[in-house]
Amino acid sequence: MPEACTIGHQHNLEYIMSAASVSLNEMTHLMEHLPHYGAYASRRRAVNAEREFRRSLGGLLKDCGDHLLNVAERRAQVLSGEQEEIIDLLVDHISSIFRRLDREGTVAIAGDPDETVPELEELDGRLLLLAEHALILTRALDDQSPSDHWFRNQAILLSQDLADLSQTAEERNYLLGLGWESEFATMRRR
Repeated sequence: MPEACTIGHQHNLEYIMSAASVSLNEMTHLMEHLPHYGAYASRRRAVNAEREFRRSLGGLLKDCGDHLLNVAERRAQVLSGEQEEIIDLLVDHISSIFRRLDREGTVAIAGDPDETVPELEELDGRLLLLAEHALILTRALDDQSPSDHWFRNQAILLSQDLADLSQTAEERNYLLGLGWESEFATMRRR
């Protein structure tokens, strides 16, 4: 087997092993709160289901942010200024996702539910995968001895995952009638 293939295969095995180390409880909790869009015909059920799902996803992302901040706090004397900035930027990415998860308004499936619900389910699946990968990458940052390798490689992947998470959450918001313009509708009602 060529060396490049061996390295790629080894990386895949490491990824699978790290994926297995993600807390089953965290991912199970998130999966248990996946929306069942058939119940979205009732406004109250839709709001409750969305709240539970968004809180579960937010809790997982909070764990990511807390880990990053704990590393920055515990290892401040070891981290370079650039590494601290990277952690700050990653935490800012997480904060932007929280703003999208916290979108207010009336939850209503946009368009034809027969077309929109499968799209929403696909976005939910993407959110699960991205959240899991973000958690894996975050936990790969060892709080005892943060490595330059993590900041050069995994931090970039984590940033991309968080950007994709944010975009996916926004796409989901639009399909649920919670686009950014819903913020202005809420302000007008106040």
